[in-house]
Amino acid sequence: MSSDVLVGGDVLRLVTAGLYGNPLELYREYIQNAADSVSTLGEEGGEVVVEVDPLGVRIALTDNGTGLSPADAAGRLIPLGNSTKDPAVDRGLRGVGRLSGLAFAEHVHFTTRTRAEEPVTRVSWSGRALRNPDLKGEEAAVVIEACTTVQTLSENSWPNRFFQVSIDGVARHAVSTLLNQDAVRNYVGEVCPVPMAKSFPFAADITDFLSAHADYFTLDVRFEGVDGSVKRPFGAAIALTDNYSAPFERLEKRLIPQVDGDAPAALLWLAHTPYAGSIPRRLGVRGLRARVGNIQVGSDGVFNHLFLEARFSGWCVGEVHIVDSRIVPNARRDYFEPGPHLRNLENHIGAIAQEISARCRAASSHRNKLRSLGAILNQVKSARTLTTSGYLSTADADAVLARIRERTPQILRTLDELKMSPTHFGHEDELFYEGWVKSEGPGESSVLESLPKDAHAALQKAFGAVSNAMPPDSALNMIESIVRRVSEAKQEDPDAES
Repeated sequence: MSSDVLVGGDVLRLVTAGLYGNPLELYREYIQNAADSVSTLGEEGGEVVVEVDPLGVRIALTDNGTGLSPADAAGRLIPLGNSTKDPAVDRGLRGVGRLSGLAFAEHVHFTTRTRAEEPVTRVSWSGRALRNPDLKGEEAAVVIEACTTVQTLSENSWPNRFFQVSIDGVARHAVSTLLNQDAVRNYVGEVCPVPMAKSFPFAADITDFLSAHADYFTLDVRFEGVDGSVKRPFGAAIALTDNYSAPFERLEKRLIPQVDGDAPAALLWLAHTPYAGSIPRRLGVRGLRARVGNIQVGSDGVFNHLFLEARFSGWCVGEVHIVDSRIVPNARRDYFEPGPHLRNLENHIGAIAQEISARCRAASSHRNKLRSLGAILNQVKSARTLTTSGYLSTADADAVLARIRERTPQILRTLDELKMSPTHFGHEDELFYEGWVKSEGPGESSVLESLPKDAHAALQKAFGAVSNAMPPDSALNMIESIVRRVSEAKQEDPDAES
């Protein structure tokens, strides 16, 4: 092999524009780097302040981590793919994430120092220079030199110890996403290592569980000009529809073992709900999700392929926190690099996914039976109203009751399967004893009784035909509509003959 093989400058374009399909991912990359910096201090109070400036078309993220000295800044922020991070400890590991902003902006500036006595150093990368066609074909070292500058800043209004990433000249195609503060906050809350809100009923239990088995780390992320820190999106319940919020019922916690040792490969928690259907994606809580270093890997459907029916992944709420450093996120951070340790994890999650699917099917079957029973009981209620209304002759009322009486065994059987009583549906228990549907007589209708005999008989005969041709609720609605029209006509002309 020739010793003259070079790495072309196009590699730089691949690791910027080529790795990040969603512009919001740059927030994950920079907050991930901040988390690694802050966590090395071993102190409480690590924070990141995010400034989203639509007017200036600019973003800045400032953390209070270790920062970099002037000597380290150029050596750490210019080389590419030469990370000094430890994959067993740190969240980032390839040394390319810091350039993610170049895919969506004109310039990315890194400004930092480690203590007040030091000057502030700024290392800048130019996205404009990176995309210069004159550099096409040049080797990587030439392209890097053309794209980077190092400055010492004289002003001293900076924090004593800090690291700031500023992304200037956000590209037009990414402005609506990257400078949409609500979208950014939602993304950070869903993906980044921020604390859970106290309104989530299992927040404390989950935190204790994860802290007992791993170095569970959270970061205080605030947005400039906005009160309060960003929290994970889990709340008191799940708003499935405008009229129904599914409660969190029970927390399940599991340790997923390594393939070759006693230590856990991953920590899993599931917040069981009534499994009442697919959870809206906009809520940011659906799915069995993956996290490494408390940062999400992939999307809410990262383990969809392990469910027999992928749709059931969207019915559950849970997370898999991976602690085995041999299970490594891929470069795009949308899944993991293949290997025996990943296969072991997938085998365990596959079994859990089957359990979740069984819960979803059981809950769906239960709801279908409830809906079916509710529909039958509505027919029962309508039949009782219809047969005592005076709208039907005795023979037609008995015929309606006979048809409804045939449904009694099905009603009782379904109630037994659901372990419920008729009172759940607003009916008295005695209605369902043997022979509960009894003829109470046809009753009287003041409207029909006020009509001439011929008209009364004709209407009653017509109503009988309707009641025999339609379900009781539909028949009752149609008959009552006709009766209202007759009543209105009599009020307009009391002396008129029908």
